[in-house]
Amino acid sequence: MSQATSKKHTDLAGEHSAGHKGLTVIILLCFLGIMPILIWVSLPETSMYTSVTTSSAIVQSSAAAAGLQICSQDSVSVEVPGSQNAILYQLSPDCSMATESNTVKIFVIGFDSTEAQMASIAEAQVTYGNWQTTNTAAFMSGTNVVVLYGAPGNEVVEQISASLIKQGAARIF
Repeated sequence: MSQATSKKHTDLAGEHSAGHKGLTVIILLCFLGIMPILIWVSLPETSMYTSVTTSSAIVQSSAAAAGLQICSQDSVSVEVPGSQNAILYQLSPDCSMATESNTVKIFVIGFDSTEAQMASIAEAQVTYGNWQTTNTAAFMSGTNVVVLYGAPGNEVVEQISASLIKQGAARIF
């Protein structure tokens, strides 16, 4: 009887060991299947910044905060080292009644790197030393440079500036 009991115990131990091996293989295969997804999710985005598009969210929300409509948005070619693209927006309280005195222009230039953006800002500050005396404001948002221009006395430039700052843009002095 002891041989029969011993044989049953050995058979059960063999089945138990095979069950652990099968479970280990299943867990290993599941882990290998999930691993690429875990790596993909944990990698940072290829770019920390968004490029300039014709539907710039920062411009849309700033215009809405100032009670303006986007009357036009045109792609503009700029010859600035490191610039990727640029858009010129024209905003007014009523596009059908837009005049030079009630229109605010927003020029957004996207750069391919922070270094190119900073070099461009430094060059613009030297070249246009008196830009702050006009109704103009400049901001950085990511690797974008946002320049506002309004007619003298147009207070909307300050309203848009406040909205840009609330959205995380940094004012360039």
